[in-house]
Amino acid sequence: MKHMAKKDDAVSPVVGVMLMLVVTIIIAAVVSGFAGGLAGGTGKAPQASLVANEIVVNEAYDTNTINNMAPNPVADKAADIYVIFEHMGGDGINLNNIEIHLGSLKYAHEKTLISNSKTPNNDPGTIGNKSFIESDFSRSWAQYIRGFPDKKSLIAPGSKFVLHADYGQWTTTYYSSGNIDRKAIGWKPDGAAAAFTIEAGDYLTYDIIDKQTHKSISSGQILVRDFGVAAS
Repeated sequence: MKHMAKKDDAVSPVVGVMLMLVVTIIIAAVVSGFAGGLAGGTGKAPQASLVANEIVVNEAYDTNTINNMAPNPVADKAADIYVIFEHMGGDGINLNNIEIHLGSLKYAHEKTLISNSKTPNNDPGTIGNKSFIESDFSRSWAQYIRGFPDKKSLIAPGSKFVLHADYGQWTTTYYSSGNIDRKAIGWKPDGAAAAFTIEAGDYLTYDIIDKQTHKSISSGQILVRDFGVAAS
């Protein structure tokens, strides 16, 4: 009996240590999970429905329609073109904290990224002089993404904002069977190696990304309808 008692006494400390280890592991797992939950919360993108519902072309100019490069604007004039987005519901959005990935439904390889950290094109030989834009809202605009019509950066549900385009152009391609006219809206931020253009009749695709989490907030597409381009 004494021998058995000594054996039980030897086992008890081992069981106690194992129980302490199990409890420690469980506590560590709970703390880790809680901390992970907090971190996950800070990495959550805003939840909002942002829908493009109109492309406005008030002014577009191109005096050289025989090339498909950047347009040749009319002297002392500049394009007034923008996409209107509406905040349909969800969290408020700071326009300086988003970037918009643009693409073409027709030409999947054509893509660009626009945000307020990019400087709009201000080359008078490409886009004209923005100070001569007729609209008070667009005259001398200096940021791609702005509240509409109040120009604010914070957008609440029910509010609207715009994405300005740098220019519009009209290209005529000559074939023996006939001529084909193409009109397009273009973006070429200052310093960009190439422009992104979307033709009338194509669908402009967009994916609005939260810059802090790099997660998508909202996406969709909108038809680019035919529009007029003036040569004088």
